[in-house]
Amino acid sequence: MDKVFNLKIVTPEKVYTKVDVSSMTLVTDNGEVTILPNHTEYLANVEISILKINCEGQNKLFAVGGGAFRFDEKNNAAILILNSIYSSEDVDVVKLKRKEEILRSEIASAKSLLEQKEAERHLRDIINRLSLKN
Repeated sequence: MDKVFNLKIVTPEKVYTKVDVSSMTLVTDNGEVTILPNHTEYLANVEISILKINCEGQNKLFAVGGGAFRFDEKNNAAILILNSIYSSEDVDVVKLKRKEEILRSEIASAKSLLEQKEAERHLRDIINRLSLKN
């Protein structure tokens, strides 16, 4: 049995990383899931949440902006197709706090339910990224 699996993370801009990992924990539309090597075939939507990857014995945390996940049992490989991904080094607290204030104002003054829901989704993403610094 393999002790690692290959993880490829893709965003709309680029291939973020390809790395061998021993485990990963993510939040899907069915709740939190931990994936280990040789997992069964799996497909899920990924929520705006924190992604935890264990690589070479070290846990790494990332804020992800939702997307999709697939584990390919035959190849012992996973792919994360994400709207966005940020490490704690990518988080500019001052800038995000300003964006948070603007989004809260947009939610309060939204003229439609669609405007409100879109602003709320962006706010969840901002709060999620800020949580990497806490």
